[in-house]
Amino acid sequence: MGTENIDPTGLGKPDTPSFGAIARRRILLQGVGKGAAVLAATVPIQTLAGQSLLTFDGKHQCSVSGMTSGVHSKTPTNTPVCGGYSPGWWGQSMTVSGKLVPKRTWPALPKFWTYKTKCSTVFTKRTLTGNPTLFEVMNPPNFANTDEFHWICAWLNALSTSFNFPYTGQQVLDFYNSTSSTVYEDALAFFKTYMETHAP
Repeated sequence: MGTENIDPTGLGKPDTPSFGAIARRRILLQGVGKGAAVLAATVPIQTLAGQSLLTFDGKHQCSVSGMTSGVHSKTPTNTPVCGGYSPGWWGQSMTVSGKLVPKRTWPALPKFWTYKTKCSTVFTKRTLTGNPTLFEVMNPPNFANTDEFHWICAWLNALSTSFNFPYTGQQVLDFYNSTSSTVYEDALAFFKTYMETHAP
């Protein structure tokens, strides 16, 4: 009785990588580092889930990179669109016990933050006069022309589940904290142009 070769035909045993190959892989993986978070943030969360979204005008894929290029392939007329509330929605206020508070319910914020959290705690890159709270920035008119006014709006939209917002809250913060001014400006332009679509 002979021994039979039970390995699948045409498949050899895998080669063990050399020490040099392993070292090169480690260097490549270490090089990914900080850029990976911003690279991941350029891919909308819905894309990762396999859903296609368009901007409200139907002319662009719903992403920062999609903003600069048109939709080139025919898309079904029922393709969902992305969007979000305007800063004016989040900035609406009412007075309770003599204090100005948000009229609209804000989504749950991470790290035990609330609408009373100082803006500089979350959006550390820029400083606003007087170190206002997140809600003070959103409540016009004092900070309506600042970048943070729109960044907070994008972040709240991302944390909310009301619309097809294409990024997570963390991805919005990754765009904001990018060391690339181009990434920062492109993301801000995308949020201001296409995501602030639902007014109060």
